[in-house]
Amino acid sequence: MEWAAEAIDPAVRDEVFRTIERCEQRLALGVDKTIVALAGGTGSGKSSLFNAVVGTEFAVPGVARPTTSAVMSASWGPADALLDWLGVDEARRLTLETEDDMRGVVLLDLPDHDSTNEENRATVDRVVPLADLIVWVVDPQKYADHALHSAYLKVASDHGQPSLIVLNHTDRLSQADAQAVAADLAKLIEVEGIADAPVMLTSARTGRGIASLRGEISAAAATRSVAAEAVRADLVAAGRALEGALARDADPVIPDVEGLVAALARAAGVEARADAAAAIASGRPGVLSDHLQASLAAVAQVRLEWIDAATAGLPLAWRVVVDDAVLPAEPLCVEVERALAVVEWPEILAPTGLRGLWSRAVKGRSARDATRSKGRAAIRVTVAPHVIAPTAMIHEAYRNLDELTELV
Repeated sequence: MEWAAEAIDPAVRDEVFRTIERCEQRLALGVDKTIVALAGGTGSGKSSLFNAVVGTEFAVPGVARPTTSAVMSASWGPADALLDWLGVDEARRLTLETEDDMRGVVLLDLPDHDSTNEENRATVDRVVPLADLIVWVVDPQKYADHALHSAYLKVASDHGQPSLIVLNHTDRLSQADAQAVAADLAKLIEVEGIADAPVMLTSARTGRGIASLRGEISAAAATRSVAAEAVRADLVAAGRALEGALARDADPVIPDVEGLVAALARAAGVEARADAAAAIASGRPGVLSDHLQASLAAVAQVRLEWIDAATAGLPLAWRVVVDDAVLPAEPLCVEVERALAVVEWPEILAPTGLRGLWSRAVKGRSARDATRSKGRAAIRVTVAPHVIAPTAMIHEAYRNLDELTELV
């Protein structure tokens, strides 16, 4: 991402960097704890459900619930570092004795996602991506709420975030009605693309389904992989966001390096010197220049052709990135001339005595090849860090991002 940042849309780039930072922080805190967040709208009964799962009255339910954007937590065993990262106030943390079935669980009671208090919604938006498992709590009267489905369930589906769906307050419905609502909710969830998330029926007042919900949470924590799966889902979602910056089926390759070296050798006068060496060695007139100068226009053209070939098939933004990474033409000229100035050129001697034309031609070709080889070797060493390596790094960044978009 750092190498390819300029090729990514700023909004996507910022979100991907936030995702990377979030994932790094989560992994640094370890995956031996599972963050389970109860999320839902006003009246869904999240706090009552929280208390029922915890087994004590800690979260304040109903109309008495604080209007602040506070998150309540209960953790089975100490989890201060994780709760600091989540931004849970110390006064709103409940630490419970470790139980075998809930070992490592950190349960959160979030503010209402549909609250008129913008701070509440901001808190939900901040914490939901940090959770390893989301328990979406819905009320029978508002289970089809557009805000929940469009702003949260759809996003959870796109991100592949592990989720459970809970239809709460089922004590207010007949058994037949509860089953009918659950079936309709399941269809809506399927439309959102959330797989393997059956609708659970609960009632915090009567205790219906609480043991089953607790069992689902316990099973998720027992796998010790939910946190890692949440991180994977986060990264996959980032990869999908990057798809727009990549070209389908593009596979960038390094252009012909020897062709680049040969072209720069011509631009810098190496070929002219090789021709002069051949002439002198074969008995014809020639002048060996002690100071070779590279043509800026020729070097600029060679550089341009390299960039064109290196970015063939890639989106335009990647051409800009490669162009920025490769040394500009003028300093490239300077580097080429500097390298050629210290070359120990082969000694070229004019033929003495009578020699046949064939012998002189062989000597001329040998002198040309030796001179050309020395010059091209110096140029090859020069372009490696200034042209070839930066291009290869951009290609590798592209391929890495392309692989990320293909994760499933």
